Amino acid sequence: MYRWIDLIALQVYRENLLPHSDIRKMRYAMTVLFNESIKLILLFLIFRFLGYQSLFLFSFMVLVSIRIFAGGIHCEKNISCFVASLIFFLLSVIILPQYLITIAPKILILISVTSVLFIIFLAPLPSPQRPIQSEKRKKRLQGLAIFFTLFWQGILWFFIKDPVFFSCGIWTIFLQSIQLLWRFSSNSERRLC
Repeated sequence: MYRWIDLIALQVYRENLLPHSDIRKMRYAMTVLFNESIKLILLFLIFRFLGYQSLFLFSFMVLVSIRIFAGGIHCEKNISCFVASLIFFLLSVIILPQYLITIAPKILILISVTSVLFIIFLAPLPSPQRPIQSEKRKKRLQGLAIFFTLFWQGILWFFIKDPVFFSCGIWTIFLQSIQLLWRFSSNSERRLC
C-alpha cells in the first residue's frame, strides 16, 4: 500500500497540483490514515472475537474525540503502536471496568476530576512529527480537548445508566489523561514506543 501512496504523491508532484511541502503533508496524512485503518480493523476483529465489540466501539469513540485534540503517546513503529493500542483497549474495555463497579462513589469522582485536571493542564501534547506552531492553535486544541472531556464526563455521569458502559467510559478518559501525564513527565518531544 505504501507504494500506492508514493505513486499518488509522485503523480501530484508531476502535475504540479500542490506545493512540495503540501505533497509531503498529503503523503504523511495518507500513510497515517492507512496505518490507523488497518489498526482499527484488527482491533475491532479482536474485540469482536472476544465479544466486546460494542464496548470497544464506545471506548474508541470516547478516546478519539478527546485524543485528536489532547494528543498522547505516539509510537515510532506500527507494531508498537498496535500493541500499545491493544493494551489500552484491553484495560479500558475488559480489565478495569470489572473493578470500577465496586469502587466507592467518592473514588469515582476523584478519578473523573483527576482526568479533567490532567487534560486541562497538560493538553495538547501532539505528535513530534506534527508540532504545534502557533499559540492560538495550541489554545484552540486545548479548549476542544477540555470541551470533549467535559462532554463525555457529563454523558457518563448523567445519561449512561449501564454500569459497564459507565465504567468503560470513565477508564477510557482516565487512561487518556494518564498518557498525557506520562508523556509530559518523560519528555514531550521524544517518541516513547
